[in-house]
Amino acid sequence: MSSYRIPQKNWRRIYAQFVDLWLVLHQKTHPQHTSLYYNRMQLTTLGNYPNKEQRRLRIRRIWQIIILLQVNIFLVTLLLALPESADNIVDFGQDTLWLIGCFYLSFKWHFFYFHADDVDEIVNDLEECHGMAVSGPAASIIRTEQRAFFLMESVLGLVWHVGILMFCVLAISQPLWTDQKLPFHAYYPFDLHDPTKHPIAHVFLYIWQSFFLFYNMACILYTDVFASHLFAQLAINLKVLCIELTTFAKVHHRDEQQFRNELGRLVKFHQRTISRCWFNRNVNRTNEVFYAPLTMQMLTEFLMISLSTFEALAARHEPTVAARFIIFMVLSLSHLAYFCFFGDMVTEHSEKVAQSAYDAYQWSPNSRIIRRDLIFMINRAQQPLCLAPSPFPPFNWVSYMSIIKQCYSILTLLLESMD
Repeated sequence: MSSYRIPQKNWRRIYAQFVDLWLVLHQKTHPQHTSLYYNRMQLTTLGNYPNKEQRRLRIRRIWQIIILLQVNIFLVTLLLALPESADNIVDFGQDTLWLIGCFYLSFKWHFFYFHADDVDEIVNDLEECHGMAVSGPAASIIRTEQRAFFLMESVLGLVWHVGILMFCVLAISQPLWTDQKLPFHAYYPFDLHDPTKHPIAHVFLYIWQSFFLFYNMACILYTDVFASHLFAQLAINLKVLCIELTTFAKVHHRDEQQFRNELGRLVKFHQRTISRCWFNRNVNRTNEVFYAPLTMQMLTEFLMISLSTFEALAARHEPTVAARFIIFMVLSLSHLAYFCFFGDMVTEHSEKVAQSAYDAYQWSPNSRIIRRDLIFMINRAQQPLCLAPSPFPPFNWVSYMSIIKQCYSILTLLLESMD
């Protein structure tokens, strides 16, 4: 009997995923839930997942209003301070980066406020697929793959925790090694941010900015890994489908009725997976829910990578200043690569479905109905699935390299004009 328990109450739910990670690593257990389930639990613990259940709680509603106010106030104060740095291209670029990041955070918060119930549908559906009973020769292979995906997602999530923590420490320590008076260049009425005029107000604003920096970065971390791990769960479901297609046909090829029953189940599973992740011309639930945040994701990453790289080049004669923008650029590139990695995985495994269905076709009984269903599945799998907020390119390695090339081209033109 395990001496560890997955926390289900209070703030301890924040690290519930890593308790499950420990159990999977050391006791070879199957993950109790998907990483999506734990990410939702983390957001709920922070009070940043306002689904209908959470909105019924009065304290939660008040906290969600406070979150909304602080994000919007923070955004306005950064915007008002922007003209003050217009004469210095480096300071202006830094303030613009923070402004873009704050707008991205505000957008994500509003998205979850209005669509948390819709997101619940998708998470619950994928959670059901994760806990689905499997048997036969494919069972051990499927459970191994699910454990591998959970370990990968959890370890990468842990790395992001460390990276975000280091980023926050660097941000709040800026007044110690720069001329900046607060972690973020912001404007407040009556010069409240000026320590010489209002020392007490300055201390309060410093604590307020620092606290909400940690809180907001934690929220944006969980919302973004939430979206990217959605890609990963779609990929593992496609991989499970490939495994089952490859194994069931060899086991049941002599029993036509059993073959037909198993094939019917897999065809339904395939249709269910497609309906959850088809981002092309078909209108489906995932497209409706995640179209706006994925579009904002693509735009924000492009702007941040371009701007941070340009500012690093503009400040190349000041190594300390340039280092800040290089860190921002690396984080933005890593952030985009995280989404593209899992998005490319969805496309890769969806392409393999057709080959697996063809392998099953070769083992199929001589039945017109069975072979028609397999041909139908092969035809549907011919067009690879891709996660793409049209008209923008899909999240994959090809798009990742294209964005880097476009950023490089823009930077080259800007540097030539400066010279």
